[in-house]
Amino acid sequence: MLKIDNISYSLPNGQALFKNMSMIIEYGEIIGISGASGIGKTTFSKVVAGYISQETGDINWKQKKHKAHPIQLIWQHPELAVNPKWRIQKILEEAGSLDASLLIDLNISLEWLNRYPYQLSGGGELQRVCIARCLLAKPKFIIADEITSMLDAISQAEIWKVLLDYVKKNNVGLVIISHDKILLDKLCNKILDFSELMKPIKQKNRIN
Repeated sequence: MLKIDNISYSLPNGQALFKNMSMIIEYGEIIGISGASGIGKTTFSKVVAGYISQETGDINWKQKKHKAHPIQLIWQHPELAVNPKWRIQKILEEAGSLDASLLIDLNISLEWLNRYPYQLSGGGELQRVCIARCLLAKPKFIIADEITSMLDAISQAEIWKVLLDYVKKNNVGLVIISHDKILLDKLCNKILDFSELMKPIKQKNRIN
């Protein structure tokens, strides 16, 4: 399981963005998180995935030296998640050996491998690359932060099918952050309100 225990994070000006947040995500579980824009959902994701450090609390999974982080974050804006000076093949191989079947499933053309990120469309094409990189890292848990909000309906359906098939096949825990209530209702085992998670932790508020 992924256990997030009483983590807190403050902005540089000292304002607490979130405080004493706790939740548990089981293997194979799909949890949705909703909440207003600017409330701290993306920062929370970055803390859990190891991009930034929490001020208090503990997360039971840590990155091991020379290994991919066991908690992988797929960003809403893929152009912010890749090295713009690397070709697509190097971006993918940073996570693991290329998997031809995965590239096919995500409709990633072999022609893209020699291109740079700016040569792909920022939404559909580059996001597919970032999802492939996430799965090549063989994560134990995935956080998907508004990953299809800018895509057309067909691309959304294709991407979620690949991601959910991987999650089910490999018993991976998945957190979906989205404003799309219909999407969350369709895909998730349960849906949590981010503002509720930010309340001081009491037994009745703990997520089990």
